[in-house]
Amino acid sequence: MSTTLPNGLIAIDEGNTAWYSDITANWNLLDQKVGTVNALKPVATSGDYNDLTNKPTIPAVNDGTLTIAVNGTAAGAFSANQAGNTTVNITVPTRTSQLTNDSDFITSDAVPRFATDGEIDALATDFNTLWGA
Repeated sequence: MSTTLPNGLIAIDEGNTAWYSDITANWNLLDQKVGTVNALKPVATSGDYNDLTNKPTIPAVNDGTLTIAVNGTAAGAFSANQAGNTTVNITVPTRTSQLTNDSDFITSDAVPRFATDGEIDALATDFNTLWGA
């Protein structure tokens, strides 16, 4: 048997053992949960970083700069505190004609001409004719 109390609360007769044991078990479970919540560290319920203990030391980031150079000439730079990305395009020659010939390598215009087999035969004939062979 139960009795309705003010504010909508219900008092349950302890003689009703099925209801009473369920309520007691649930009360004990709730009491354990409340005890667990009370045992939590403040940060668990506040979410505030300042409530943490043993906080790691976060090193300061200096404004270092990475400079990318090509043969000693700066091609671009990236700052450690920069918010966006940086693209540095380094042009690399893809054809030999883009290179400077500063060592006087022979080019196709300067390749020495060699005699053909027919020209050598003609010279041999001329030699034999001149020298009487």
